[in-house]
Amino acid sequence: MFDTSLITKEFLTQAIQFGLNEEELKTFCKQLGRLPSYEELAVCGALWSEHCSYKSSRVHLKRFHTEEPWVIQGPGENAGVVAINKNYGIAFKMESHNHPSYLEPYQGAATGAGGILRDIFCMGAYPIASLNCLRFGEGTWNARLIRDTVRGIGDYGNSVGVPTVTGDISFHHNYSKNILVNAFNAGIIHKDKIFRGILSEASEEQIVPLKKKAEQVLPKIKVTNEVIPEVNETLFPEKENVLIYFGSATGRDGVHGATMSSSEFSGTGAALKPTVQVGDPFAEKVLLEATLSLIEKKLTVGLQDMGAAGLTSSSVEMAGRSGCGVAIDLNKVPQRASNMQAWEILLSESQERMLCAVSPNNIDAVLNELEKFNISYAVVGKVNYTGLFTCIFDNKIVTATPVNILVEDIPRYEWPIQNKEEYLNNHKVIKNETCENSWDGENHSKNLSLSLNAENKEAHKDILSNLNLENFIEKYPKLISKLYSHPTNASRSPVYHNYCSTVQGNTIAAVGSLQSASAGIVRLPEYAQEVDSQGNKTKTGAAIAGGCEERWVELNPFDGSGLSALKIARKIIASGAVPLAMTDCLNFGSPRSPEVMRQISDAVDGINIVAKHLHIPIVSGNVSLNNQTSGRPIPPTPMLGIVGRVDDFSKVPLDSLPHRFFEKSNEKSVFLYHISIKDAFENSSYEASQTAWLLGGENSNCPKLVLTNEKELWQCILNTIQKLSPKITVPVGHGGLIGSLISLSLKSKSALDLSSQTWKTSTKTLFAEGNMGFIVGFDSKEKADIFMNQEFLNLNVNKIAELKHKDSEISMPLFNFDNVYAKYSQSLKQYFETLSCANKETI
Repeated sequence: MFDTSLITKEFLTQAIQFGLNEEELKTFCKQLGRLPSYEELAVCGALWSEHCSYKSSRVHLKRFHTEEPWVIQGPGENAGVVAINKNYGIAFKMESHNHPSYLEPYQGAATGAGGILRDIFCMGAYPIASLNCLRFGEGTWNARLIRDTVRGIGDYGNSVGVPTVTGDISFHHNYSKNILVNAFNAGIIHKDKIFRGILSEASEEQIVPLKKKAEQVLPKIKVTNEVIPEVNETLFPEKENVLIYFGSATGRDGVHGATMSSSEFSGTGAALKPTVQVGDPFAEKVLLEATLSLIEKKLTVGLQDMGAAGLTSSSVEMAGRSGCGVAIDLNKVPQRASNMQAWEILLSESQERMLCAVSPNNIDAVLNELEKFNISYAVVGKVNYTGLFTCIFDNKIVTATPVNILVEDIPRYEWPIQNKEEYLNNHKVIKNETCENSWDGENHSKNLSLSLNAENKEAHKDILSNLNLENFIEKYPKLISKLYSHPTNASRSPVYHNYCSTVQGNTIAAVGSLQSASAGIVRLPEYAQEVDSQGNKTKTGAAIAGGCEERWVELNPFDGSGLSALKIARKIIASGAVPLAMTDCLNFGSPRSPEVMRQISDAVDGINIVAKHLHIPIVSGNVSLNNQTSGRPIPPTPMLGIVGRVDDFSKVPLDSLPHRFFEKSNEKSVFLYHISIKDAFENSSYEASQTAWLLGGENSNCPKLVLTNEKELWQCILNTIQKLSPKITVPVGHGGLIGSLISLSLKSKSALDLSSQTWKTSTKTLFAEGNMGFIVGFDSKEKADIFMNQEFLNLNVNKIAELKHKDSEISMPLFNFDNVYAKYSQSLKQYFETLSCANKETI
């Protein structure tokens, strides 16, 4: 029994510096039965952090629906894997890099992109597609954050050679002090070659006698003791697997990274400001090839990248999965900084590093393979059966911690949750409190500032009063120009042009390429395609999409999160793909807030009901808590990424017309139809729309989460794509039906000719969002007629508009195309025209 009175104030201060609170320190000491060493404090602080342990969210995460017949690997490994055909699977995951990206946007975002790549290729998968979901606030520092985070992501991904094929960007004043950078990657892997992070393949029967033998020496394995021969033989047994470190050398960058990412920022600065990790994408590329070569040749037993908490997390997590102990000689770890202390080596988050377990028979083969790639390596440790995480430094034991304490016996918190009715009542209306000057699409100030103000209360009231579109445009002829020069609606091309979306040569549709779809689409590599009954190669592809509707989640965490999942799944459907599974990246404020815990709990349940009903299981993910500054949290943002299967990539419809479409074809028009469930408007909401947020300065009345006819709608869209090959298919998104039509027109650089019925429709209906269905476009009148002559049981279908050549005469134009397009295309571009990262605001 440990006497807690032995814990001095000085010792408690040290623990707090490593992220442990007083109760956690007492718990740790009681579990050890003694005071921990300084290094053990560091290790425990990192592994018990929110970032590594999920100690406040795990009780909710276990409710997720994770199993379907096509799931090969669910949560618990570096990435989830789902079958894409008979022989191959897609490994994928999304992770956050929020705190580092706010402090050092370029390197923070770049290393986030690198970290998620390593999660994928250490599974044995070759990365084939990336996406990122970004959230920014307002002000001069956010104007620089958008530029430098995007450049960091682009430079890293482009250099490694992985296409960024889609993404999601949004703005909200409550992200001003806590931006979000969520990175996603997907890789292709043979189903029989999935690699897992373990240290030993020994069975329980083989392990038991080895554990009993090690138990005899355990009393002699104590911190501060020198390593005597008997202890050395137990810690580093001759015939057991060795640990080989390979990749970049270890420096001081990223020390305290896991605990920093688990802390909130204060009003005067971050609670912890470590040196943010520095990435080297060219080293990452070599590391990728070397890792996959080792896996392909079956030279290693297990392998894991050194991510959050570095060498500590990779070795301890693999030991925990394997039911064994591990010993590491820290002096043997390659170091690029002088005089590094043991705790610094343990917690360093230097990038582009791997740790693998290798049987004694394969050591030479592994080292020879690494030398072929001219990659640095060192044999740093051994697998043993002490059950301890033991580290040696200068021939003294600095850690001798039971592995279970670090991975299994961590604190599990069930924080108080606010009453649901109380929460909903408190969030009936949420306010847009942006404080920058009104946005006009231009900013000539020396210090660029990101402004989010576009308020027009009178127009908002007219929409609420059901003014029809014709009268609305007559009264507000310049409103479309104002709305589509706003960062929220503006062209994303200035962002996406930082990314190479076609590297590897398998991109079918992607942002920044010649054609884009509602989701990013890549075809499977030639070697992964199957042969059909006629002897032809299949045309299988993977579709990926991601995002979140955080304002809806704040209004109603359950419905808002479920609707966010639906929105992303609809992007997959609109691309002609079948959703297979999802990954989550749950970004919230402090779990100690009952309000935040209500958001987390309901978000999990909202996502889960969609996962179960539509068979889209959650197979991987990440939780990022304490995203708040001075007690003010971000909007609840359960970001999601979904992977789908495309059976014929030649039939993927686009989300806009290809460049110079009308000049290159004989078509005069593309006919646009709206298809939705019959009670679409009743289950949607103008009051919760992006337009209401901008014009009215508030949101209320979250759309309803209704799944009754969703499958029928999806099946209709998929059948239409399969049989009629529409030119365009998009889900109705921001701005509602009319906003989606305007976006189509601007992205297609084509004139928009609305139907007479659309002109007569209420603007409250046209701007409503939530469950407003899809827009389908045909470049052939014959196909359009076939489509309209179908029988639609529970669906409404109407012709709403035509796209025409930009210079066509339109009897009733909705807006001046040249004027609106100029502001739409230039709005975000100004933030990417300078290279300086000066004038950072105080956080």
